[in-house]
Amino acid sequence: MSNILEKAVFEKSGVPVLNSVLDMASVRNKLISGNLANVITPGYRSKDIDFHGELRQALGKEKHIEGAVTHPAHIPVGRSRTKGPEIKVNRLPESNGINNVDIDTEAANLAQNQLYFTAGARLMAAKFQGLKDAIKSK
Repeated sequence: MSNILEKAVFEKSGVPVLNSVLDMASVRNKLISGNLANVITPGYRSKDIDFHGELRQALGKEKHIEGAVTHPAHIPVGRSRTKGPEIKVNRLPESNGINNVDIDTEAANLAQNQLYFTAGARLMAAKFQGLKDAIKSK
């Protein structure tokens, strides 16, 4: 019964997609914070994720092929949706003489990411408020 309820209520309401948005924004926030913390670390390479590409994948708009793993010794083939987003290391040359972290770009990315997270959190709260209202109504 719980599986039916989960599919009928949560999956159809968009909660899993919003959960993916919040998860990706959280991962990206950690990466950007790490970039800012290492702004004067010699040789450090900035890291990020393709937020929009990961969102398209969460919405199911990208093709997804994955091999089945039926034994612990099997090597996973393809990309699993249960894994976190792919972290990309920026290979551009040093821009500040120390590393390739641009503090202005990172600050802008942090602000943009905060907007994504806030919007996702507000939409998630509205979804749960709607579910709560539907349960309370007689």
